[in-house]
This record gives sequence, structure tokens and C-alpha cells, in this order.
Amino acid sequence: MMPHPSDMPRGGVVFLFPGQGISPCGALASLYDDDLGVPPAARKEADRILDEVDEVASTQGYGPVRDVLLADRCPQDAPPLPYGTSQLAHFAASVATAHALAATGITPDLIVGHSLGEFSAFVTAGAFTVAEGAHLVCALNDAYRPVIGEGEMVLILGEAGGTQAMLADLGREDLEIACVNSPKETIVSGPRAAIAALRTLGDTRRLFALDVPYAAHHPSLQDIHGRFLDNAKGLRQRPLSVAVHSPVQRRPCSDADDFLLALADLITKPVYFAETVSRLAPVDQRLFIELGAGDTLSRCVRATLRGARTVVPLAPPKKR
Repeated sequence: MMPHPSDMPRGGVVFLFPGQGISPCGALASLYDDDLGVPPAARKEADRILDEVDEVASTQGYGPVRDVLLADRCPQDAPPLPYGTSQLAHFAASVATAHALAATGITPDLIVGHSLGEFSAFVTAGAFTVAEGAHLVCALNDAYRPVIGEGEMVLILGEAGGTQAMLADLGREDLEIACVNSPKETIVSGPRAAIAALRTLGDTRRLFALDVPYAAHHPSLQDIHGRFLDNAKGLRQRPLSVAVHSPVQRRPCSDADDFLLALADLITKPVYFAETVSRLAPVDQRLFIELGAGDTLSRCVRATLRGARTVVPLAPPKKR
């Protein structure tokens, strides 16, 4: 449900942009549901963003995202999306929702992006245009092509200390903690064989495969890091219009930072989302609005900050 401007705390609106890991199929369907009373201006803005992203996608050899995001159904037996489409769709869903909210008078005082969500964060904060952001996501997709299918990422229901101990017991130095989402959720990244070994050691009821075609946030991907920077060469950043807190850099960003380098660091460095969110207390002065597919970040915020208020304008996408 779309929040109302009168419900926004002064100076305390935090936009949360999720990464990947779940299917984006149908993520924007609720925005176009006539029964939900979404203002026409909000839909118009979302249409504009989807058109911009699809235009860039077509020039870069990727398929359109509009049909993916507006799908009514996501059958479980549907074939996987073509490589790169999911990443562009997640980006488009987040940015389109941000612009839709802005059309109703709701803008952020602070932005936090999680993994791929940092692309949406920098675009929404004005550092890059929507088209430039889409180009950057394509540059990331192109950089990862050599390692597609070589690695995996799994969500573990457990705190980081226990997960680290489990990895130590396994003795696989090629497994890394990729994300610390909350005191209850950790993500591990590594080669397929290493992840398979992890499944034999851990409680499979607490391990969940993520919809990511590679092992992101892994220090072994320095070549991919460099390839992304080469692909993104030539784009010039602009000053931030809104504060952006990076869970990878573990601090607020400033205009003196190299934002392209910060985005490249998503490839090799872990995400400290819980740590970043914990610094945004007191919760009575904040409203966290998650913009994108699903409600993962909202759950993690509530698990990290007791009493935190969260809003998810988009209904969670139906399972494929």
C-alpha cells in the first residue's frame, strides 16, 4: 500500500533499496492495480522510469523489464529469466517506486542500499541519471559474465558469529560471509562445490539458496571488480542531493568519494546491513520504506531495531 505524506516523520524518512536474491517477477503489479487507488501521477512516473530502463537494456543486448515487473502471475515452473534481466528489473522496480512516491510528495531524508540496491540509491540521490544507472547495471552484468554459474549464495538463518564458526569447522577458505543482514540472517558466498559442502554440514532447514547466478561479495573477484570499472569508465558522478549510507563502505558517503569505485566494491566486499541500520536509531524518529521486490530488508530492520516502523509500498512478488 502506498504511504501517505501526512504519515512521514519530519527528517526521518529512510528509503531502503534491496538487492537481488528473489525473483522480481510481478514486483510492480500492485502499482498498476486499479483497486488500490494509486495516484495517476505515480503511475506516470513509474512508466517513465520503465521506458528509460528498457531503452538502455535494448541498446546493451538485454531484454525488457516492463513485462517482468508487471506480470500478474509468476508460476513456479516458469523458466529462469535471461541473464541480466533480473538485475535490471530489480533496479527498475526500486527506482520506479522511488519516483512514484516522489510524485505523491514522499521523498527520503536518508537512503540505504543493500548490495545491488546501492545502484538505485545513488541514482535516487542524484549522483547518476536513471539511464546512467541502467548502463551501470548492464556494466555489472557484463563484468560478471565470465563467472556465471561458478558460484552460489545462500541465506543462513543464524547470526554472523555462529555462521563464521560453521565455516571454520568446514575448513573451506573459499567460503565468505557476504552479508550480515540482521542478528538472525547471514549470507554466505562461494564456489558451487564449497556451497555444496556447506549444505552437508549445516541444517538444511536453515539454509536457503538465493536467486543469484554468481558468488557476489567475494574477495576472489578482483578481476570482475576491475572489469566493471573498465566497463563504467567515462561516467561522471554528480553531488548527492540526499544522504546515502553504504553498508559496504560502513559509513555515509560524501561527494569526495568515488561512487563508481564504491559500486565496484560491492563485487568483492561484504554488506554490513545490520550494522548500518543499528546506527540509525532512535527508531521513534525514523520510518523505513522498502522500495523494491519483497520485504526482506523490512524484516531485517525490525529484527535489528526493536520497535522500528517499516512500510513496503509494493506487495511481495508472487513466487515463481
